[in-house]
Amino acid sequence: MPFILSPMITSDSPGMWGEGLAYENKNIYSIESGKMPPVQYDEHVLRSHSLTHIETPAHTIKDGKRLDVYYKKPQNFYGQTLVIRLTGNNYVDKGNGVYHWVISKAEIEARLDALKVSQFPKKLLITTEVYPQNKQGYHDPNYVLTLSQESADFLVSHEEFHLYGTSWKSSDFNPGKPERPIHNTLFKQALILENLELKNVPEGSYFMSAFPLPIEGASESPVVPVLFSKDELELL
Repeated sequence: MPFILSPMITSDSPGMWGEGLAYENKNIYSIESGKMPPVQYDEHVLRSHSLTHIETPAHTIKDGKRLDVYYKKPQNFYGQTLVIRLTGNNYVDKGNGVYHWVISKAEIEARLDALKVSQFPKKLLITTEVYPQNKQGYHDPNYVLTLSQESADFLVSHEEFHLYGTSWKSSDFNPGKPERPIHNTLFKQALILENLELKNVPEGSYFMSAFPLPIEGASESPVVPVLFSKDELELL
């Protein structure tokens, strides 16, 4: 079975950025005897950053490229993708129930070596061997997982690299500060996927389809990424 990297969107999904609920709906039409039209139809409000989503440079860079630009050449949204899972437990206690794992370049290189990767991936999804989840299935927001600056620089030093994905809700952790250095480094040549459900995905190479909702002018959009193994693709 393919791996679906987005948890189910539910009416109790909490906003992770103080924006209320991540999802709300309002009924427009219901199927009732004698009423027209005879359909069930709801209005859906999606607050992307608290769901599985893709980000473009416009998220943190004024006048950065937006989603419609990438839809003109959509190669960022599909293709060969590598999943790596960091071993051990390097979460450091930051106080107030928050723990932070800063991913080093050496950790990334160690997993690439272990997987005998000969060509640097165009798309790279990173998670940890074990991470707590909230009841909706997302990586617990209090267990922060971000790249070091050296790691971000390392990724974009590879010319073909164009998509980074993380199981955590963001790519920066800079409480109380306006700077988003990791986002801005990655956006030099890559898009970003966040809030990925990677808990049960084995390390390795997959084919991914990750087309977001094609919203004109959006800096981000909800997405349901799906990973297919080589064997699954051969059955198609």
